[in-house]
Amino acid sequence: MAITKAQKSEILQGYLDMLAKAQGMVITEYRGMGMTNFNTLRSALRPLKGRYTVTKNTLFKIALRETGFAVPEDLLNGPTAVAVAYGDLASLTKAVLARAKEDELLKPKGAIMGQTIFRADQLEVLSMLPSLEEARAMLIGTLQQPASRLVGLLAQPGQGLAALLKAYTDQQQGGGESQAEAA
Repeated sequence: MAITKAQKSEILQGYLDMLAKAQGMVITEYRGMGMTNFNTLRSALRPLKGRYTVTKNTLFKIALRETGFAVPEDLLNGPTAVAVAYGDLASLTKAVLARAKEDELLKPKGAIMGQTIFRADQLEVLSMLPSLEEARAMLIGTLQQPASRLVGLLAQPGQGLAALLKAYTDQQQGGGESQAEAA
């Protein structure tokens, strides 16, 4: 059934809106999947800030170009659906791969993150990447480690000097009292 120009425009605008805030997406083939399969995957992606939708490939390619994503022509043919990540792409990829193991009709084809295209054999590696929060925490930990060592090294001479001055003043006060008693 042919769609009108107005319908195409509406679909394209929907894709543009969907991709505007997307962090990336996993491209799948869904040939033969029923609504139960779709709903199960959608339920798994919802808590991960993900969305799963069937696409019209030609319009989706246009939307990808207009939003600055890479356009993998070879991945966008046949019955295509995309799992769009609005949060962490690695977690979403992991969920899609887990669901694909349970549902032989769901076939992950690849993923897009910005201008980077991941092929099906690279999805397992993508799913193991740390989340943005985990990566930030690792970076901060790495940056703080030398700083805390430096602070410790700088504080040690000051602590040593303070202990030495305290011992000296204690000795002077203790020695001063014995001299006053002797006089």
